[in-house]
Amino acid sequence: MEKSVRNNSILSKVFNRDFIVSAIIPIIIFSVFDKMGMTLKGVILSGVWSIGVVFINFINEHQINALASMAAVFSGIGLIGTIISKNPTFYFISPIAQNTLIAVVLLGSLFFERSLIQIVAEQSFLKNASKEFKERPKYKTNWKILTTSWGILNITEAVLKIILLNIVSMSSYYAISTVCGNILDSFLLIFSIFFSKWYLKKK
Repeated sequence: MEKSVRNNSILSKVFNRDFIVSAIIPIIIFSVFDKMGMTLKGVILSGVWSIGVVFINFINEHQINALASMAAVFSGIGLIGTIISKNPTFYFISPIAQNTLIAVVLLGSLFFERSLIQIVAEQSFLKNASKEFKERPKYKTNWKILTTSWGILNITEAVLKIILLNIVSMSSYYAISTVCGNILDSFLLIFSIFFSKWYLKKK
């Protein structure tokens, strides 16, 4: 019973209001304008919304999340490129470049003292973790394994988005890539939490 409650608590933290605000609402905004024949305006407004969410979270939390910041930068680049070129496709290509660069950064961070996922985890979940805990032999290995997993996921997402962009409509591509991307990231986050608890306790 206690384990079930704990699992539900973790799920509720992932699939919460932030998930709806960052993943579902931009799709609704784009879909409404796309059906009205105003695809470009839909892209611009959904892009502004997505960047606004990251900015507001930064104001509320008073800290910079590495992955969220990279997402905001690419959304901004995609948005500016879309406005200048007046071509919605520019905005849809930027997430593919984002996933590719994030994968490179994640896998590249394995060669440094702290991997990127370790940095993000220490910013978000392990603020009050003791020095003794962080000096455990398996501590850094745990984050290197998870960083590799996140890198592979981003490569997979980039490949899937390239395939989707060539076989479905823009509206379907935006909806599928946004929802699936957020769901995949959320499930990997859940996996990361459970894996860390299991791996760090393993003798």
